[in-house]
Amino acid sequence: MATALRIGRVGRWILGALGLLVLALLLCEALGWRFLRDPLQSRLSTALQREVRCGPTFRLHLLGSVRMQCSEVFLGSPEGQPVLLDEQNNPRPLLLATGVRLAVPWSSLLALRRGEGLETVEIRSLTIEQLEANLAQDKDGRANFKFGEAKPKAADEEDKPLLLPRFGELQLRQGRLRMEDALHALSVDGRISTDEGSAGGANAGLQAQADGRWRGQPLKVGLQAGGALPLVAGAGAPPVPLKLRIEAANTVVELDGRVADVMSLRALDGTFRVKGASLAGAGGFLSLTLPTTGPFEMNGRITKEEDRYRAQVASFTVGTSRLRGDFSFDAAAKPPRLSGTLAGQRLALSDLAPAVGADNGEDKPAAARPKGGRVLPQQEFDLPKLGLMQADVRIDLAQAYLGTDALEDFRPLQGRLTLQDSVLTVQDLVASTAGGQMRGRIALDARPKQPLWTADLRWSDVRLERFVKPRNPTAAEGRGNDAPDPGYVSGILGGQAQLRGAGRSTAAMLGSLDGGLDLWVRDGALSHLVIEALGLDVAQALGVLVKGDRRLPLNCAVVRVKVQDGLVRPEAAVFDTSDTTIVASGEVSLALERLALTLAARPKDFSPLSLRSPVHVNGTFGNPEVQLDKGRLALKLGAAAALAFVNPLAAVLPLMDMGEKDKAGCQQALQQQQKTSR
Repeated sequence: MATALRIGRVGRWILGALGLLVLALLLCEALGWRFLRDPLQSRLSTALQREVRCGPTFRLHLLGSVRMQCSEVFLGSPEGQPVLLDEQNNPRPLLLATGVRLAVPWSSLLALRRGEGLETVEIRSLTIEQLEANLAQDKDGRANFKFGEAKPKAADEEDKPLLLPRFGELQLRQGRLRMEDALHALSVDGRISTDEGSAGGANAGLQAQADGRWRGQPLKVGLQAGGALPLVAGAGAPPVPLKLRIEAANTVVELDGRVADVMSLRALDGTFRVKGASLAGAGGFLSLTLPTTGPFEMNGRITKEEDRYRAQVASFTVGTSRLRGDFSFDAAAKPPRLSGTLAGQRLALSDLAPAVGADNGEDKPAAARPKGGRVLPQQEFDLPKLGLMQADVRIDLAQAYLGTDALEDFRPLQGRLTLQDSVLTVQDLVASTAGGQMRGRIALDARPKQPLWTADLRWSDVRLERFVKPRNPTAAEGRGNDAPDPGYVSGILGGQAQLRGAGRSTAAMLGSLDGGLDLWVRDGALSHLVIEALGLDVAQALGVLVKGDRRLPLNCAVVRVKVQDGLVRPEAAVFDTSDTTIVASGEVSLALERLALTLAARPKDFSPLSLRSPVHVNGTFGNPEVQLDKGRLALKLGAAAALAFVNPLAAVLPLMDMGEKDKAGCQQALQQQQKTSR
């Protein structure tokens, strides 16, 4: 009995103690556990490695879940990390929030204690009346918003995504975000607000506006979204409406669509519009390697699945070019890879002139023009960018405009553009024009200190009377009928070129050019008026004008040019008809941009008013000079110039793949020239 009484007394003491404990817990819960503020601040400061302050008003509730109310939350920057300074050069806090109310389940806190990442944390609700965030990152990748031990960023280390917790309800009345990111040359000052989740109501949605600078140029951002919660909710969140406008690097990007995660653009699907001063500027902003062009604008549809973007470009205009395309960009590849098809109705080659440092035809201020009377582009290529991306794009253009109405366009122009290991190649090139084709390959290898440029081209079956458009109004066969006037030249043009050069600009490459060029015409004819004008035969030229021009068959028309260290010399250049033989000699310096050519015409008939004087073309590319040799020995010099080509031409004819019939015609012309020259 005594033992039972003692056990009963102990039980009552235990129950009483438990009751007091429960009462104390309820009292602390009712009072908000205010005495835990200082220990909590200390533990958080140690865990986050930065100063954390809550208060002065502080209330904490632990039953069911962790719920906190704080009049102000201060989160400082860790020591030794970059910070933003205020007007008095005092460091700004990483985060300063007022009117904070937070609810977090116990499971999230236990996950953090186990060392799991911030992305595993679920925040059931967060309300902030005012928020100020000040983010800073230096060139080494050290940042005040990165948690854990700070480590310098390696040169080949990629940026890691900013990990955020998952939210259930989020309300931010007024927010301000400042960022100074030296690593990405980015400076931002923006305003943000959102009201969403279970208590979002009619005002739910995310609004953000920001101004700043990116790589030294003005930056402006505007964002409207269905809310911030889905944008940071991670996998499984439904897409929300999104409108984004960015102005940077003389480029405007507009996006209107839906996205599930703004940090990774997961499930992106929308329409886009991009316009700017140059594709190169837009490419730098969008992390793409694109050529330098004039002003452009494109629009279409963009989607994303995992790390692969797809852009269906419905309209792409640059200058007078009208293009379209279907492209895929794999951001996960090393390096990123662009593939697809570039198509369109019309490409004006002059619109790509800025890509090689040339003028696209627009007026430029005097300061922007080449110095010293130079014509060839001196501007260096931005070659390091070729190593930042790889590409495989098929080219399928209905028309390529050559930049002059005097020549027929390419219809169509097809090929394949590849970029691999800093080697840019246009291969499988096929350009059709005037019944013929040009085929070949062009490549630029940016890996050597002096980048290498090579071209291997061949053209065949080009009808000159169609390719060269100017008509001959004095043609005798063009009178008295409705048929169009014939051209000044006709025949089937063929040729080939193997060229190579080195340099960091177009001028440097051409100045070091090596290789050769062959041209020939079969079944050709040349305007009689042109021939007599080249022969300076005044009498016969006047007679042609009176009776009407006619075309003289070409017995031979071949040109072989040798190029060495930028010096272009014709080894053979002969155009022979029954009336006249025309030959050319001299040289052209691409390095010095100077001309030293002589054009001599040897008529096969007698004319009392024929001066038979060679024509000299001298001067520079920017200021050529055409002069006549009026000396008494002009006739002998013309004959000597013609004979000078007999032996070289006979030697190179077997090397030129122009057809046996055409070679025979040139051999006959050479034999006839030898006879008449004796």
